[in-house]
Amino acid sequence: MSLSLYDTTVAVFIRQLKNLSAVLKKAEKWCDDNQKPHSELLEARLAPDMYPLTSQIRLAVRWARNGALLNKDYHFMATDGKPELKHTFAELQGLIQDALGFLQSVKAEDIEGAEKKPVSVWSSGEEGKGHNVKLNSGHTLLTQAIFPNFWFHDAAAYNICRMKGVPLGKMDFLMGAGPFDD
Repeated sequence: MSLSLYDTTVAVFIRQLKNLSAVLKKAEKWCDDNQKPHSELLEARLAPDMYPLTSQIRLAVRWARNGALLNKDYHFMATDGKPELKHTFAELQGLIQDALGFLQSVKAEDIEGAEKKPVSVWSSGEEGKGHNVKLNSGHTLLTQAIFPNFWFHDAAAYNICRMKGVPLGKMDFLMGAGPFDD
């Protein structure tokens, strides 16, 4: 059995965003059960110079969407440019669900071969704005930017929740949304 680009990108992002959603549900329940204001967790950071939980979720979602490699002339999907925007648990769940809907609409044939094509990346999501980086392949973009950034922000979100006392373990990170698919 061989692995396709879809198997190693879109399918992985779908599964992990479902796990992230489950972690977020546990985090909200923990706040409610312990009479903690949601802001105590949503605004928490691992370090003073790091983004809060809300932004970690938003960035994990953004990198997962970028990981579909659907853009002909690749540009990062634009954000509103304000990573510090406050979001509620419901709004963050909405971001995750929107990304899941997008990723579930991607078919393997839509991205077949994208890992071999050269890409031009505009950091702002808009051509001519931000930094432009030209890469020889989508593979380089995936392995050196998208994967590391997605896993960094996904793990940071989990770690913020864990640090604040949400009862999470490794299985929540790996299987929060259910058992492994086979």
